[in-house]
Amino acid sequence: MEVFKMKWNFNDAEQYVQAKEYIDTAIIPLIPYSFSSDEDIQKLSFQKEVMDVFTTQIEKELKGRIFLIPEYYYLKDAKIEEEKQNLDQQIEHVQSQPFNHVFLLTFDSQWRKKVKEFDADLLWIPSIKEGNLNQVDKQQLIQAQVEEVLQLIKESWSN
Repeated sequence: MEVFKMKWNFNDAEQYVQAKEYIDTAIIPLIPYSFSSDEDIQKLSFQKEVMDVFTTQIEKELKGRIFLIPEYYYLKDAKIEEEKQNLDQQIEHVQSQPFNHVFLLTFDSQWRKKVKEFDADLLWIPSIKEGNLNQVDKQQLIQAQVEEVLQLIKESWSN
């Protein structure tokens, strides 16, 4: 099998259709947004950029085995129970492909309260705050967190 990265675009979707028996893992990033304050706009847009780096690194490391599903966007101040219901529908749809493993990635700690209620693995990652670290330190911290997430995903494959 040819090794390739899988994102939500035409070329990758076409490759997925041809090789889906090998691609058993879906990743859904959970992305909050808000225009409630300038601080929220900056903080959440920075988190979105960091999530993009995370998912790109994970995709590179696990190419040919995962499919990166489009992000699930929700309002930061939304009722988490209502968002969970919407997300459950998306998970069910993704699992119908079938994907044997579905991972939700988030920096938002409020999802941790719902971790046991999902028919998917929720991976909460402590967020990096903009301005706290220089660029090299940020990259090293992100890479260390990516390694931990990769280990969790690989462990789930063996269970």
